[in-house]
Amino acid sequence: MCCNTCTCNQDIMKLLHYTVYTIFLAGLVSVQASPDVLEAENAAFFEGKQVIPRSDASGQATLKIYKGQAVSIEFCLTKHSEIEVQNVWYSNDGESDLITVTVDNKGLGKVVTEPLNKDGEGWNIFRPSGPLGSIVYLSEGRHQISFYVEKGDEYGVEIDKIELLLHNGKEENSLDCKVFCFDDISYDHGIADTGFGLYTSKGKLVQKSKKTLCAEEDNIHIPIFHDSARKYIISANLPQYTSFANSRMADWENCKMTQSLWSFRDIELSQTQRVTQASGVATMSVTPLDTDQQSHLISYGLIIEFSLDGPSLGMMDSELGSIIKVYFRGIIMPVDVSMQYFGRRSQWSESTNKTVHSNKTWDTWNVPDFAWREGRGNSIRLTITAFKEDQIQIGEIVMDKRGQVIDQSLMAYYDGMTIIEVVDMDVWWRVNETMTLKTLNNGRVFQGVDYFRIYRKIPWSEKDFCQVFVMYQDGNVRLLPITPHGLDWIPFGSSILIGQSDHMAFRPAAPLRHADIDPKELTIQLTYWDGSFLSLKLDITMKETMVIVSDAVYARPLASYPFLTFRSMWVADGNADVDHVGVDGNEPHHILSGWETLRGTSYAFFRKCISKHNTLSPDLRVKIID
Repeated sequence: MCCNTCTCNQDIMKLLHYTVYTIFLAGLVSVQASPDVLEAENAAFFEGKQVIPRSDASGQATLKIYKGQAVSIEFCLTKHSEIEVQNVWYSNDGESDLITVTVDNKGLGKVVTEPLNKDGEGWNIFRPSGPLGSIVYLSEGRHQISFYVEKGDEYGVEIDKIELLLHNGKEENSLDCKVFCFDDISYDHGIADTGFGLYTSKGKLVQKSKKTLCAEEDNIHIPIFHDSARKYIISANLPQYTSFANSRMADWENCKMTQSLWSFRDIELSQTQRVTQASGVATMSVTPLDTDQQSHLISYGLIIEFSLDGPSLGMMDSELGSIIKVYFRGIIMPVDVSMQYFGRRSQWSESTNKTVHSNKTWDTWNVPDFAWREGRGNSIRLTITAFKEDQIQIGEIVMDKRGQVIDQSLMAYYDGMTIIEVVDMDVWWRVNETMTLKTLNNGRVFQGVDYFRIYRKIPWSEKDFCQVFVMYQDGNVRLLPITPHGLDWIPFGSSILIGQSDHMAFRPAAPLRHADIDPKELTIQLTYWDGSFLSLKLDITMKETMVIVSDAVYARPLASYPFLTFRSMWVADGNADVDHVGVDGNEPHHILSGWETLRGTSYAFFRKCISKHNTLSPDLRVKIID
């Protein structure tokens, strides 16, 4: 028992920090890091450099080096790291070699190759050196790992690859020197560290993100919880890194988004047996039906059953109309085709009939919006009637999404400094929900609003405006600072979902019922479908755009439903809309470094690495006041 209160408190604090540190070390030991790989054939050019094709090498090539030669391979780190060489993979066909390995002239260890005599066949047999033992601390930036052959025979040695272990966490580093990162980027949260704030704060971030290869997918999903969240500030400012690039075009590489929902090719119309095929979410069967001996006609029944993604997954495939396209082969005499569909109404539609005369064109049928149901239970049926003597084939049958018309906007306010527009989308993903919007200066009410946006006049332009605020009916908000001098526009990137949502949903939403806007004061009163409401105040300066949220009243328990959700994208450092998060001024965490919960009341979502995707999209910050 402690007799002295101060001494007792100090002992408790020491015990707390010791316990946390012990847990931290145990976590490090329990995680088996996977190595990063450097291909030896990528060594910097030197006189006499030999790259040898080898079928069993990791990159199908090796680097040949001889006694007395030194080679260097460049790599980059995006943060301070401790590294060690886990393995140097090599091949040898001759006597043993001795290789000294250094990084930036700091010794890592030596590799002694095993002798082998295979009359030349040993060059395609690769063996690991094992760990070199030394651990070297390196700063962020460019580095070189070097190999010097001290001893060896006349045949030399071939290096395949080098496996590096980064002890500070692989997720936070990229060895690719095409990615430029800055370890000194951080945000001042204006909060003094008491030593206990990390554990006693009423606010927390929860990691619900996943990995993706598609730069247009919001894979970063971080719900934010707080005990009250009555007042808080969201702000957007330009990235802290310096870049004169303004990359802003969509990147659909590695994305699965496609216009076609399913397709089948090369379908035989057999007159004697049933034919079946499967294609992704769809299955097809073709069955011979009636044969009329007098007219020499035969009928075939083709049925395709399929499932579609819908609003529960944040998709619109089940809500949009479709186009059925069929390309026939082998048509000599006219072929009669009728199409029916089965979907949301649980009954077959009326037949739509066509007579096909040619092999050279697509024949199409249109299915209206809201004909399908989400998930399983959708079908189309084609009844094809042709002359029995004709050997008809279907070269391809495809179901595409119908094309969508551009958003329809209407100006709700303009005063020479501020523009407010309301927008109606072709088909909004919250199909049965819209919001109304009222401009308080004149009492105008706008119905069926899917989102609204606010523009601000650019100070260094006589006529140009830039978007600074967009809010969708699902509660999603995008913010931009004023467009920098010399640029026409900069892209949106990360977003904030304002309002309570189900953080377990595939696409979370906080649906809005109504918004009252005072255009002169730039204040917005929001009413949600769940009964919540809150007030927004926009403060737009040359430096940043701020949204001050106050008077928040929530309809559901704050312990179970987050009041905000951060949404963004990370594919890799250098290809991301966010790559770090800082909390209360503590050491920032990589956005996908394995953390589960971060506690605090001030959060910064930002990038340390210059991104090729949305290069100048803003950093976002959230600070809870009450």
